Amino acid sequence: MECKICYEAFNQAARVPKTVPCGHTVCLQCLQRCERRECPTCRTAYSVTPESLPNTFAVLEMMEELDKFRLIRGWCSDCRAAATRRCLDEHAVLSPRAAERRLKEQVPAGALQEAAALLQDVQCQGEEVLHALTLLSAPSWDLTLRAGGRQLNGTLANTEDPLIKALWVVLARSATLTQSDPGQMEEEKAAALQEVQGVVRLVKVWCPGDPAWSLELLQRAAPTVEWLEVVHPCEPHLRAVLAMPRLRRLQLFCDGALDAAPPELGALPPGHSGLRWLRVLRLPRATLQSLLRAHGGTLEELELVVGEPGEREWPYSCSDLHSLLGRCGLRALRRLLLRRGLYRHIATGCRGQRAAVRAALPGVRVLCDECDPVEGEEP
Repeated sequence: MECKICYEAFNQAARVPKTVPCGHTVCLQCLQRCERRECPTCRTAYSVTPESLPNTFAVLEMMEELDKFRLIRGWCSDCRAAATRRCLDEHAVLSPRAAERRLKEQVPAGALQEAAALLQDVQCQGEEVLHALTLLSAPSWDLTLRAGGRQLNGTLANTEDPLIKALWVVLARSATLTQSDPGQMEEEKAAALQEVQGVVRLVKVWCPGDPAWSLELLQRAAPTVEWLEVVHPCEPHLRAVLAMPRLRRLQLFCDGALDAAPPELGALPPGHSGLRWLRVLRLPRATLQSLLRAHGGTLEELELVVGEPGEREWPYSCSDLHSLLGRCGLRALRRLLLRRGLYRHIATGCRGQRAAVRAALPGVRVLCDECDPVEGEEP
């Protein structure tokens, strides 16, 4: 369970979940980082210190239940996988310690030594043991590897080859693996692909979990969708969004994955009506400029998460925002809201930045969510 401001997992210390008087739940660290005593989600003010706000006990209780379940999880000999709650009641389940012994039996130290000298000290603990046993137990695994727009597919059979055994241990130890029911997941994804056709509003499209599926989801929704929220897209997702002919409102949250090779988005395809409303977080500077140029003739409202002038890199600070926006041909823009989030904000610098933007964009109402009373708006 994570904080929706910093996207870090809640814990019992610095990131303990706190209930703000407005009802939102935010981790203590994010509240402490805010210059003002106000909710970073809706900007509602409160009078007490962040430490004095009540803990969100419902979240803490759920975390405790999850922790208890992790502690009792073991290896299900019947399912040949990590035990579920049902396995604990109905199947033969090895305790975590017994599962570790089983793993040592299946991958003796000699196997790692034969594989490579560097693997001699590789050890699995906790959840890693369950992942390793799962990998070792199946006759074979279908593998999909994705990176940099490329994809490799293959099947790797389980044999007595010590290299194969060592590979599974390394994956369990070093990769961030998650387990899901492939049948159920595929059914849900297939259903979503059918249901998305004809929708007008589509939110929380999470691209990293399954990039190919999320891309197909966007492509199927493209003919009719008008409101869209996309989280952590890759370049193909961005281009699919740009091709949506009826899209009016777009919320785009990025995670830095595009920074190494920022894509340049060209002109709108024929028949595209153009965006009217746009909110952007962490889109690379060059990509943002190309997106704004493409929609410069129609975009009326822009919400940009960016810092004030400073020495840090984009978007944590920006000393030439007026120049950046002035070159984008924003002919229809009437309102610009600068959202600071946890980025740099000092009132004097903010005033200078907004004044420069107003001079570059005459007639545009330029606001800051830290300095001006603004109402939150969802796309």
